[in-house]
Amino acid sequence: MILNHFKSNLLSSIRLTFLSVRFKHSYVLGLRREDQSPWERRTPLAPQHVRKLVKDNVKVLIQASNRRAYPTAVSGAIVQEDLSEASLILGVKQPPVDLIIPNKVYTFFSHTHKAQEANMSLLDACIEKNITLIDYERIVDDDGVRLVAFGKYAGVVGMINILHAMGLRFLALGHHTPFMHIGPAHNYRNNEQARMSIRDAGYEISLGLMPKSIGPLTIVFTGSGNVSQGAQEVFRELPFEYVEADALKHVAVSGG
Repeated sequence: MILNHFKSNLLSSIRLTFLSVRFKHSYVLGLRREDQSPWERRTPLAPQHVRKLVKDNVKVLIQASNRRAYPTAVSGAIVQEDLSEASLILGVKQPPVDLIIPNKVYTFFSHTHKAQEANMSLLDACIEKNITLIDYERIVDDDGVRLVAFGKYAGVVGMINILHAMGLRFLALGHHTPFMHIGPAHNYRNNEQARMSIRDAGYEISLGLMPKSIGPLTIVFTGSGNVSQGAQEVFRELPFEYVEADALKHVAVSGG
């Protein structure tokens, strides 16, 4: 889920972009489907934001998607595959290189501004196709504070998936743990269903059903931003004990 403050700031950014991008007849915005992952259901704009843009005389083109969290049909928007009419095309994650339309303005999380090796081919394609890339991570205010960023639900989903992965990892090492009963985040209908699964695992842990061969688990949270807060919120469903950093060595050696 992308939080409302994400979308509100993004909506403001879109309006500023349209002020700098002139069209011959009218403003045209393209909203592409997400295809980076088969589990991806997010969209950069919610229906109410699309309706507001349409009301502001912006023509909105939306690619159909059977996975999108919101219905594709939005009052006033046009559902079509071809986004070539749009001068600004929005997504959440990066599009496949071969689907990038030349001479357009794209906005998405490109994961390139730190020279991430995996996405250098995407950046090369943007240069070759004369793309103006507006990366969400680089939209900041006058003080350098990001205006478009993920909220606590990124941490919530991340923590659920980490606990699920821990169950698989321990099983591969020969240990059956209560974490085995926690599924990946996309398996759950909503946040509360996932929390119930984690609480069940926590109850089993409190009964002493963690294999003694594993020993105490040390979980470290770094930072105190939205994502960290969301991850800690989920983690608190499990039995745990806070340990000061200078006591970690003793705990690791003694087990308590």
